[in-house]
Amino acid sequence: MVPPRLLLPFLGHLLLISHLAPSISADLSSHGCYWTESCQSKWLGGCGAGYVIADQSDNCNGLCEESSYPPCLPFHTHFHCCKPESPRVTNRCARCQIKLDFGSEYICCTDCSDPYLIDKSSKLGYCKSGAELAKQLKPQEIFKWVAGPWMKCSSPCDGGVRYRDVGCFGSIDYDASIKHYPVDDSRCSAEEMPARQEPCNLHSCADFSISDSNNGEQRGMSRWLVVLFVLLGLLSIGGLGFAGYTYYKRRTSTPSGFVYIMLEGYS
Repeated sequence: MVPPRLLLPFLGHLLLISHLAPSISADLSSHGCYWTESCQSKWLGGCGAGYVIADQSDNCNGLCEESSYPPCLPFHTHFHCCKPESPRVTNRCARCQIKLDFGSEYICCTDCSDPYLIDKSSKLGYCKSGAELAKQLKPQEIFKWVAGPWMKCSSPCDGGVRYRDVGCFGSIDYDASIKHYPVDDSRCSAEEMPARQEPCNLHSCADFSISDSNNGEQRGMSRWLVVLFVLLGLLSIGGLGFAGYTYYKRRTSTPSGFVYIMLEGYS
């Protein structure tokens, strides 16, 4: 037979567990986190099925009302229970300062509070604030080659080389407000890279010289023709002027000369 003094502690624990069981089931919520309404043993208490202990505090971190939540006995506390869930796709993470970076996506809470993950591979976690766990795909970058204008050819003939600047630039696929920005050339496809140099002015310099000489001869002949026409014009103007002057002199000198001749005959 077990002595009564040994049964008392055991019966006390059973009564405590039976007292806590209803409170645990009554505290369960369908989503998010909650504080247990009653104080529970730090060793025997806990959260309901499907929930994890996110925190514990004698006064619910200041969230418990004293009228509804009496002070806890020693070695007793309130548990903060949260329900882990998979993040849902959203577009809210970009505006949050607090978020987890997972390479191609962000994990955050919809109210921008701290997210907590239980399993990083499945991204199962919760938000202590009770907000939903969310994820957002990172903006996808597009990389492409950008070529500048060709520079002047290095030689006017017999083949030269001209160059241009070619660089790899990135841009955001859905954000037109962000202009393209330079990145390392390794981000772009080497097969699609435009040529940085090419040959130019492949015609022979001899053909260029013959063409210049023919043009020079034509220009020389044109100059001589212009000079000839100018001289002919000056001669024509001079001839017309001389003829006019001669005609004028004859008109003015003929009567006096005729009278002089007749008088000379009579004498």
